[in-house]
Amino acid sequence: MTYITVDEHTTEGKKLVAFLKTQDYIEILEEPNATTKKAIKDVNAGKVKKAKNPEDLFRQILGK
Repeated sequence: MTYITVDEHTTEGKKLVAFLKTQDYIEILEEPNATTKKAIKDVNAGKVKKAKNPEDLFRQILGK
């Protein structure tokens, strides 16, 4: 098994990934970026805000 990293922010990277997705013998495993990984970790650790509605959430965040 071989792992590669492709920069999908470039035109060439997007084209390569699009091509690889058409190949039956290749499995694409997309991994979340660092920000998403941290958010998942925070949720799993219980570091979340619970609100009744959007106004309540903004009150908690902004302290108003």
